[in-house]
Amino acid sequence: MLTDQRPTDPDHDAVAVAIRLRQATFRMARVLRQQDDSGYAPAMITALAVIEREGPLTLGALAAHEQVSPPTITRLVDSLEERALVERVRDDHDRRVCRVRITARGRRLLESSRTRRTEWLARRLRELPDDERARVAAALDVLESLTAAPARPAT
Repeated sequence: MLTDQRPTDPDHDAVAVAIRLRQATFRMARVLRQQDDSGYAPAMITALAVIEREGPLTLGALAAHEQVSPPTITRLVDSLEERALVERVRDDHDRRVCRVRITARGRRLLESSRTRRTEWLARRLRELPDDERARVAAALDVLESLTAAPARPAT
């Protein structure tokens, strides 16, 4: 029995592409983290960015977002607070609830960190030939769509 079996093109096979993409994004993330010479641990910078983006958060919400245990997030927030990068504030509606919000110093640290990383990446992109830089730019829409939240099915 003959079947129509075409050889799989390794450059377009979904699994092969997924493996290369995963490896490339992990390497890119690691290299970008290395460009941050702030002296703060990556977990601190990441948590600070989440607090900035998501607004004041409870420790439980931050722990869930970062996928760490409550004791781990408490130690991390304590460390951020000691450095005046975040502050704890009582909830206006429920005084038993404490939230963490970023301080002006924390915002400046994030901005500085982001600027260093962006400048490094821009230098690397300028080193590419124009056609390769255009290919990277063209791939961004696809990459962004891959990481977008999936559309919810109509009910």
